Amino acid sequence: MFYKSPSFALLLASAASAPLIAPQIALADDAGIEEVVVSATRYARMTSDIGSSISVLSAEDLQKSQTVFVQEALQSVPGLTLNQNGSFGGTSSVRIRGAGSDQTVILIDGIQINDVSTTGGGFNFANLDPNGINRIEVLRGPQSILYGSDAIGGVVNVITKDGAEGLAGSLFAEGGSYNTFRAGANIVGGSEQLNFSLSASGITSDGISKADENDGNTEADGYDNISVHGKVTGKISESHSLQIISRYVDSQNDFDGFGPADANKSGSTKEFLIAGRGFFNYLDGAFENTLSVEYSTTKRRNETDGVESYNAKGDRLNLDYFGHYKIDEAFGLSFGLQHEETKVDTLADTKFNIDSVFSELSWQGLGGLTVTAGLRYDDHNAYGDTTTPRLTAAYHIADSGTKIFANWGEGFKSPSIFQLTYVCGFCGLTEPNKDLLPEESKGWEVGVEQSLMEDRLHFGATYFNQKITNMIDFDFSAGYANIANVKTQGIELSADLQLLDSLRLQGNYTFTDATDLDADVDLVRVPRNAAFAEVQWQALPELELALSLTHNGKETDPYTDGTEAWTRFDLKAAYAISDKIEVYGRVDNLFDKEYQQVHGYGTPDRSYYVGLRGTF
Repeated sequence: MFYKSPSFALLLASAASAPLIAPQIALADDAGIEEVVVSATRYARMTSDIGSSISVLSAEDLQKSQTVFVQEALQSVPGLTLNQNGSFGGTSSVRIRGAGSDQTVILIDGIQINDVSTTGGGFNFANLDPNGINRIEVLRGPQSILYGSDAIGGVVNVITKDGAEGLAGSLFAEGGSYNTFRAGANIVGGSEQLNFSLSASGITSDGISKADENDGNTEADGYDNISVHGKVTGKISESHSLQIISRYVDSQNDFDGFGPADANKSGSTKEFLIAGRGFFNYLDGAFENTLSVEYSTTKRRNETDGVESYNAKGDRLNLDYFGHYKIDEAFGLSFGLQHEETKVDTLADTKFNIDSVFSELSWQGLGGLTVTAGLRYDDHNAYGDTTTPRLTAAYHIADSGTKIFANWGEGFKSPSIFQLTYVCGFCGLTEPNKDLLPEESKGWEVGVEQSLMEDRLHFGATYFNQKITNMIDFDFSAGYANIANVKTQGIELSADLQLLDSLRLQGNYTFTDATDLDADVDLVRVPRNAAFAEVQWQALPELELALSLTHNGKETDPYTDGTEAWTRFDLKAAYAISDKIEVYGRVDNLFDKEYQQVHGYGTPDRSYYVGLRGTF
């Protein structure tokens, strides 16, 4: 495989020897300055004004977690669960409140990267490296008013580091179990008029057997990945600037055959995106405008015994205008236009497109109260039009550190290109289902967030309820048809306590009741109970330790017995040799728990890793 070749080793060595980005200034600090997010409204707003459930993972969170893939960090977010067909490159999906990855919009710097060539149009998290990421914002619940199709479950927006004046960087290298080696580097620099950021990383591993070794499968399935991301921003004037963003990921992995059982199979995935943006601000910043041209493509190819067995290539082109006008101190108006084209070369010559218009009005006329109301209209060239409304409200009582929020909204998901073009020959059909409709959802939530003990304790509780109709599934009479209806409801609880200056406790728990209403059974691969907890201890000024717990409840599966509940512990340590150099290490699966995320697919035993990172 490529990951064994000298060229791959050279790429890794190059990444390790190049400088990597220094941590950016956070949007919230330890002195209690409030956090600012952009994903909930598509422009910067304080979290106290947001009437939706949103969680943020900062660059510091990702570094402390020592995560190798973004999917692992997302397991610490309330309402999110992970299913992967074997570690080290196995197909990975993240569910939000029971909604699959094909019902969730995944963005990198606001650019949608869902793979339109897959059956449902979802995103495979297996190859998303955290290197170069500044923050991840996770929106839970229907978000179609701003993000269109696929945003039934929510939105995961990965925001990479920006450029800055001067020159700064950092780098890391680590290795450990299963002959795993990973290295990465970032650099950020420039001037006030022109700045840039560039990140590169790579990983190679012998891996484990995708099919569980406890079922007699002994062949290790290797994995390698190279990821490069760049961002350049030019300031034309005080009110005009331009930006170019690009990313390339090349990954290869071995995997197993039906059963699952050992087999000589391999796959390669190449992901590329590029976007150009113009920012135009007028009326002393009261009228903000963004024009974007975004293109992303994913190409996948599989081999069995060295012979091609599958290939697919999906493309997405998005033309986007977004504007926000601050009318006065109380009112703000957002509005936008979008044109999206999607195509899968291996399925059909036809391009499918959606034209959209949306607007949202916000009001802050009463101290601490923020209310929004919005509407979206989408016109798809295959199935017709869809209208999507949303209402949100947030009430922040600054003196008591209390926030109460609620929202109601609708979402939709267009049929994927595969579903729109699939002809079930063995069903006796000669054409695809022309009557396929989009999946539609109606959801609401209510929650409270509270800070106490001079901001040393934060806790939150949220109840959510959503019904999805016209769910698309396979049907022998039509190929793919709208044959399922689903209801999900549950609670999310979270707490974060700075018990001592040197001791922090944090955790969350999610209960999800996800039911297939037609079959009256639990929705597949959605645990009723999921939890995450972590203790962080600054044992010495130079030494930080952390112990985390991840719990995933029992899951059902349509064709197997499903998976049993499991609990895994992970131990991490970091020691600062100086203010520029740090050595770190971790023990994953500390107590060597045997568990599966998908029936029949294995997970790593107790694993050891050690690394070194530095900044300048």
